[in-house]
Amino acid sequence: MTRKIVALATAAAISLATFAPAVSAMETEFNMLTGAVYNALRSFDLPTDNIENLTLAQIATIKGILDGDDGGGNKKLQIKAILER
Repeated sequence: MTRKIVALATAAAISLATFAPAVSAMETEFNMLTGAVYNALRSFDLPTDNIENLTLAQIATIKGILDGDDGGGNKKLQIKAILER
């Protein structure tokens, strides 16, 4: 019985160790994306105090707007609408 528990614990540890680099990479990408959105919000004089409450979908949508071809004023209005939801 003890051998089974040790084997399961070892397998679990190996599985978690395998996913750790992927999780770290995703966290780094998320932080970079959030940082880019934060800088854009500041450049548009939009509030940044609740950026940590935005969902990944909202941040991705804002980034998509920023990368789009619309003019700066239109981008600001679209982003402001997302922030007000």
